[in-house]
Amino acid sequence: MKGWKRYLSAWSRHHRSGGFGIHSPYAYRFVRHVWRQPLPYYAYEGIHTLLDTINAATTRRQRREMDVIAEKEARLLFRVTNFFNPRHILQIGAATGVESIAMLEVNRESRLYLLDAQLEQNALAVRVLQSQLDRVACYNDATVAIDEFMAASGDDDSRPVALVNAPVEDAVLHRLLDGGSVLFMRNLRHDPAMAALFASCSDHMVKGQTYTNDKIAILIPDAKLQRENFTLWL
Repeated sequence: MKGWKRYLSAWSRHHRSGGFGIHSPYAYRFVRHVWRQPLPYYAYEGIHTLLDTINAATTRRQRREMDVIAEKEARLLFRVTNFFNPRHILQIGAATGVESIAMLEVNRESRLYLLDAQLEQNALAVRVLQSQLDRVACYNDATVAIDEFMAASGDDDSRPVALVNAPVEDAVLHRLLDGGSVLFMRNLRHDPAMAALFASCSDHMVKGQTYTNDKIAILIPDAKLQRENFTLWL
């Protein structure tokens, strides 16, 4: 969304983020209790400490190049993962590893499928993930990662969650949506490829809901939900 459009829509996005004007009971619950949940969670302190350590040792330019997640986005990622409580989590792009830690904090029995061909060159992510490596399966091949993730999550009653930090082929995310995975997509505002990928995924969904503030997006494919898009404030 262009800057002037964001300015003009600011009030309506903020209004809707409080649940006003939302008629879907599912969407109202998700917005009120996940998107804008004001109460603190046990994982917040650890997320803050981890990000504070990274921020203290880097410049703003370095953080942008390393794709350091904003704290409020990391908290939202934790809340989304907590809401669905998946046993199996897919992550595309390691970024700094902070996102992985936030998601793995939800369920001690969950497993992360991490797709990143450049992971060995990402010293920060490897260091951050060190304590959780026994719960992380690393991949450099998208087909293998998706196949194993979907095979494992297909035997689970919980809804799988996939975090998308970096662009991939549209067909990869379409396949995840068709399999019922919730997608959490980042970097929409600063990466045109990610914005285009979100648009493609949104168009692909026949049923379900999307939530976005034009920086991140959450896509929930569900045959029981009417197809709706919500633009909100975070």
